[in-house]
Amino acid sequence: MSATVNAETTKTLIPSPKSLSDLQLFTMPEGGTDKLNFVTWDTIEVLGQGQETIEFRGHYQIERENPTSSDWREASVTIHMRELAVAGVSEKFGRIEVSTNDAYQASGGIVRSGTHYNNLADSPKLCQMDGYMMFNLVDAGLTVFNKDRIRLEHTITHIPPVGQGGGTAPGVSVNLYNVNDPDGEPVAVLHRVKTHIGAWLEN
Repeated sequence: MSATVNAETTKTLIPSPKSLSDLQLFTMPEGGTDKLNFVTWDTIEVLGQGQETIEFRGHYQIERENPTSSDWREASVTIHMRELAVAGVSEKFGRIEVSTNDAYQASGGIVRSGTHYNNLADSPKLCQMDGYMMFNLVDAGLTVFNKDRIRLEHTITHIPPVGQGGGTAPGVSVNLYNVNDPDGEPVAVLHRVKTHIGAWLEN
Protein backbone atom coordinates (compact mmCIF):
# COMPACT_ATOMS: atom_id res chain seq x y z
CA MET A 1 0.00 0.00 0.00
CA SER A 2 1.45 3.38 -1.00
CA ALA A 3 2.47 5.89 1.64
CA THR A 4 0.94 8.94 -0.04
CA VAL A 5 0.67 11.17 3.03
CA ASN A 6 3.32 12.33 5.43
CA ALA A 7 3.51 11.20 9.04
CA GLU A 8 1.89 14.38 10.38
CA THR A 9 -1.15 14.01 8.12
CA THR A 10 -1.49 10.32 8.94
CA LYS A 11 -1.94 11.21 12.61
CA THR A 12 -5.16 13.06 11.79
CA LEU A 13 -6.73 10.26 9.70
CA ILE A 14 -9.37 8.15 11.43
CA PRO A 15 -8.71 4.39 11.66
CA SER A 16 -9.93 2.36 8.71
CA PRO A 17 -13.58 1.44 9.45
CA LYS A 18 -14.44 -2.20 10.08
CA SER A 19 -18.13 -1.92 11.01
CA LEU A 20 -21.11 0.36 10.49
CA SER A 21 -20.51 2.02 13.85
CA ASP A 22 -17.03 3.06 12.67
CA LEU A 23 -18.26 5.01 9.65
CA GLN A 24 -17.96 8.79 9.85
CA LEU A 25 -19.44 11.24 7.37
CA PHE A 26 -17.10 13.53 5.41
CA THR A 27 -14.03 12.13 7.15
CA MET A 28 -10.89 10.59 5.67
CA PRO A 29 -9.76 7.19 7.03
CA GLU A 30 -6.39 5.54 6.75
CA GLY A 31 -5.87 3.16 3.87
CA GLY A 32 -7.29 -0.33 4.19
CA THR A 33 -9.03 -3.23 2.50
CA ASP A 34 -12.80 -3.62 2.39
CA LYS A 35 -14.60 -6.84 1.45
CA LEU A 36 -18.18 -5.71 0.94
CA ASN A 37 -21.46 -7.19 -0.21
CA PHE A 38 -22.24 -5.96 -3.71
CA VAL A 39 -25.39 -5.96 -5.86
CA THR A 40 -25.51 -4.89 -9.50
CA TRP A 41 -28.19 -4.71 -12.16
CA ASP A 42 -26.53 -5.19 -15.54
CA THR A 43 -28.32 -4.68 -18.84
CA ILE A 44 -26.68 -7.12 -21.25
CA GLU A 45 -27.44 -7.75 -24.92
CA VAL A 46 -26.18 -10.93 -26.57
CA LEU A 47 -26.18 -10.00 -30.23
CA GLY A 48 -28.88 -11.85 -32.11
CA GLN A 49 -30.40 -13.27 -28.91
CA GLY A 50 -31.90 -10.28 -27.16
CA GLN A 51 -31.34 -8.04 -24.16
CA GLU A 52 -32.11 -8.38 -20.45
CA THR A 53 -31.42 -6.64 -17.15
CA ILE A 54 -30.01 -9.18 -14.69
CA GLU A 55 -29.53 -8.86 -10.93
CA PHE A 56 -26.13 -10.02 -9.67
CA ARG A 57 -25.29 -10.60 -6.01
CA GLY A 58 -21.99 -11.34 -4.35
CA HIS A 59 -19.08 -9.28 -3.08
CA TYR A 60 -16.08 -7.24 -4.06
CA GLN A 61 -12.80 -6.44 -2.36
CA ILE A 62 -11.28 -2.98 -2.64
CA GLU A 63 -7.84 -1.90 -1.45
CA ARG A 64 -7.63 1.78 -0.55
CA GLU A 65 -4.32 3.59 -0.44
CA ASN A 66 -3.76 6.30 2.13
CA PRO A 67 -5.51 9.55 1.11
CA THR A 68 -3.43 12.48 -0.08
CA SER A 69 -4.81 14.64 2.74
CA SER A 70 -6.81 14.28 5.93
CA ASP A 71 -9.14 17.02 4.68
CA TRP A 72 -12.30 15.53 3.12
CA ARG A 73 -12.65 18.22 0.49
CA GLU A 74 -9.02 18.27 -0.61
CA ALA A 75 -8.14 14.58 -0.44
CA SER A 76 -8.00 12.03 -3.21
CA VAL A 77 -7.68 8.27 -2.71
CA THR A 78 -6.33 5.72 -5.17
CA ILE A 79 -8.29 2.46 -5.07
CA HIS A 80 -7.73 -1.03 -6.51
CA MET A 81 -10.37 -3.70 -7.10
CA ARG A 82 -8.65 -6.87 -5.93
CA GLU A 83 -11.62 -9.21 -6.30
CA LEU A 84 -15.14 -9.35 -7.72
CA ALA A 85 -17.43 -12.35 -7.43
CA VAL A 86 -21.08 -11.80 -8.30
CA ALA A 87 -23.58 -14.15 -9.95
CA GLY A 88 -27.09 -14.03 -11.32
CA VAL A 89 -29.60 -15.92 -13.42
CA SER A 90 -30.95 -14.60 -16.69
CA GLU A 91 -34.26 -15.78 -18.08
CA LYS A 92 -32.78 -15.60 -21.59
CA PHE A 93 -29.18 -16.72 -21.04
CA GLY A 94 -29.18 -18.80 -17.85
CA ARG A 95 -26.53 -18.58 -15.14
CA ILE A 96 -23.95 -15.80 -15.38
CA GLU A 97 -20.88 -15.30 -13.19
CA VAL A 98 -18.83 -12.09 -13.22
CA SER A 99 -15.24 -11.63 -12.03
CA THR A 100 -12.31 -9.29 -12.55
CA ASN A 101 -10.07 -9.85 -15.57
CA ASP A 102 -6.64 -8.98 -14.19
CA ALA A 103 -4.95 -10.99 -16.95
CA TYR A 104 -6.21 -8.38 -19.40
CA GLN A 105 -6.02 -5.27 -17.21
CA ALA A 106 -6.34 -4.53 -13.50
CA SER A 107 -9.44 -2.71 -12.29
CA GLY A 108 -9.03 0.40 -10.21
CA GLY A 109 -9.87 4.04 -9.80
CA ILE A 110 -9.87 7.08 -7.60
CA VAL A 111 -11.91 9.02 -5.10
CA ARG A 112 -11.38 12.45 -6.62
CA SER A 113 -10.25 15.59 -4.86
CA GLY A 114 -12.87 18.28 -4.47
CA THR A 115 -16.54 17.80 -3.65
CA HIS A 116 -19.82 17.84 -5.54
CA TYR A 117 -20.52 21.32 -4.24
CA ASN A 118 -17.09 22.92 -4.47
CA ASN A 119 -17.45 25.39 -1.62
CA LEU A 120 -18.81 22.90 0.91
CA ALA A 121 -16.68 20.59 3.04
CA ASP A 122 -19.73 18.47 3.98
CA SER A 123 -20.57 17.55 0.40
CA PRO A 124 -20.22 14.21 -1.41
CA LYS A 125 -17.12 13.26 -3.37
CA LEU A 126 -16.96 11.54 -6.75
CA CYS A 127 -15.58 7.98 -6.79
CA GLN A 128 -14.72 6.51 -10.22
CA MET A 129 -13.84 2.86 -10.79
CA ASP A 130 -12.72 1.49 -14.17
CA GLY A 131 -13.55 -2.20 -14.40
CA TYR A 132 -12.21 -4.92 -16.70
CA MET A 133 -14.43 -7.96 -16.27
CA MET A 134 -15.16 -11.50 -17.38
CA PHE A 135 -18.80 -12.52 -17.88
CA ASN A 136 -19.17 -16.31 -17.86
CA LEU A 137 -22.53 -17.30 -19.36
CA VAL A 138 -22.37 -20.78 -17.90
CA ASP A 139 -25.41 -22.34 -19.56
CA ALA A 140 -24.79 -20.66 -22.91
CA GLY A 141 -21.21 -21.93 -23.02
CA LEU A 142 -19.91 -18.41 -23.66
CA THR A 143 -17.42 -16.25 -21.77
CA VAL A 144 -17.03 -12.62 -22.79
CA PHE A 145 -14.87 -9.71 -21.65
CA ASN A 146 -14.58 -5.95 -22.19
CA LYS A 147 -11.59 -4.23 -23.78
CA ASP A 148 -12.82 -0.71 -23.08
CA ARG A 149 -13.29 0.27 -19.46
CA ILE A 150 -16.59 -0.10 -17.64
CA ARG A 151 -16.60 3.13 -15.64
CA LEU A 152 -18.67 2.99 -12.46
CA GLU A 153 -19.33 6.28 -10.69
CA HIS A 154 -20.55 6.76 -7.13
CA THR A 155 -21.15 9.99 -5.25
CA ILE A 156 -20.06 9.14 -1.72
CA THR A 157 -20.37 10.72 1.71
CA HIS A 158 -18.13 8.30 3.62
CA ILE A 159 -15.36 5.74 3.04
CA PRO A 160 -15.95 2.90 2.43
CA PRO A 161 -19.26 3.84 0.75
CA VAL A 162 -21.42 1.26 2.53
CA GLY A 163 -25.10 1.67 1.68
CA GLN A 164 -24.50 3.87 -1.33
CA GLY A 165 -24.95 3.22 -5.03
CA GLY A 166 -24.28 4.42 -8.53
CA GLY A 167 -23.30 2.82 -11.80
CA THR A 168 -22.47 3.70 -15.36
CA ALA A 169 -23.56 6.93 -16.98
CA PRO A 170 -26.79 6.74 -19.02
CA GLY A 171 -26.31 5.84 -22.66
CA VAL A 172 -22.99 4.06 -22.20
CA SER A 173 -22.49 0.86 -24.22
CA VAL A 174 -19.43 -1.35 -23.83
CA ASN A 175 -18.66 -4.08 -26.36
CA LEU A 176 -17.99 -7.59 -25.03
CA TYR A 177 -15.76 -10.07 -26.87
CA ASN A 178 -15.60 -13.85 -26.89
CA VAL A 179 -12.53 -15.03 -24.95
CA ASN A 180 -12.06 -17.72 -27.62
CA ASP A 181 -11.97 -15.09 -30.39
CA PRO A 182 -10.64 -11.96 -28.68
CA ASP A 183 -9.75 -10.19 -31.93
CA GLY A 184 -13.08 -10.95 -33.57
CA GLU A 185 -16.23 -8.86 -33.65
CA PRO A 186 -18.06 -8.20 -30.37
CA VAL A 187 -20.67 -10.82 -29.49
CA ALA A 188 -22.45 -8.92 -26.73
CA VAL A 189 -22.91 -5.39 -25.37
CA LEU A 190 -23.13 -4.14 -21.80
CA HIS A 191 -25.62 -1.27 -21.93
CA ARG A 192 -25.98 -0.24 -18.31
CA VAL A 193 -24.85 -1.08 -14.79
CA LYS A 194 -26.55 0.07 -11.59
CA THR A 195 -24.93 -0.75 -8.25
CA HIS A 196 -25.59 -0.98 -4.54
CA ILE A 197 -22.71 -1.33 -2.07
CA GLY A 198 -23.56 -3.36 1.02
CA ALA A 199 -21.92 -3.85 4.39
CA TRP A 200 -18.84 -5.89 5.20
CA LEU A 201 -18.96 -9.53 4.26
CA GLU A 202 -19.49 -11.76 7.26
CA ASN A 203 -16.69 -14.27 7.82
